[in-house]
Amino acid sequence: MRKYGEVFRLSFKMQIAWRFDVMMTMAAAFAHIVTMWILWQAIFEGRELIEGFTFEAMLSYHVVCAILRSVDFSNQISGEVSELIRGGRFSRHMVAPVNPMGFFGCLVAGETAFHIGFSVMAAAACAFLFKLPVSLTADMPRILLAAATIPLGLSFMACYRYFLGVLTFKFLEISFILYMQMSLAAFATGAFVPLALLPKAVLGFLRYMPFTHVVYTPAMLLTGQMDAAEGLSGLAVLLAWTVIMAAAAQGTYRRLRLRYDGVGI
Repeated sequence: MRKYGEVFRLSFKMQIAWRFDVMMTMAAAFAHIVTMWILWQAIFEGRELIEGFTFEAMLSYHVVCAILRSVDFSNQISGEVSELIRGGRFSRHMVAPVNPMGFFGCLVAGETAFHIGFSVMAAAACAFLFKLPVSLTADMPRILLAAATIPLGLSFMACYRYFLGVLTFKFLEISFILYMQMSLAAFATGAFVPLALLPKAVLGFLRYMPFTHVVYTPAMLLTGQMDAAEGLSGLAVLLAWTVIMAAAAQGTYRRLRLRYDGVGI
């Protein structure tokens, strides 16, 4: 565990040198909130409720979404793993005394830990500057469930993106797959619109999918739009999917690595 802790520590410290990345993270959260504020303000004009959401609840939901989206750096894993495999430089990770999935997971965890404070600051500044009506729950069970769901969701995304990356062992070019899944995953997590606005049959199906609980569930819990029992069910579903995805990623790597003829350490 000390090896992975060192990877996390170094990744965290490296972020200090990349001040522009910090600014971009804050700008991403800021832009998401402002865009959603303008959009939903127009949609709510003359209306008090939309599928049980008030304007305040909808805006609060998107403030939380903006923070969670801006600190999810797992997409870097699939791109970097794919590039290393194609370039023949993944060999160094195959001989290093650390599991590649653990290495890349700790790498992005360090980035997330460093940037999350800045994302919260950007969201708070945006709410203050534009006097946005943001309201979060004070119910401790919901807060604790959200606090458990958020890191688990980020862990699932890291395993999922690593799995996509190692597919390059079999398929030389996966950029189209990465591009398509990015848009689909963003929608399925509820980052664009709350999934509660979808037809009940669709939402019922998505509750058993992992992406739903990466952003939608913690955002709904923190804004008081979801009860603790439903949040606990979502946490259990996400935990099961994280275990499945981690096993699938590890199994795929061990099977496909035998086909790798990359050179260079």
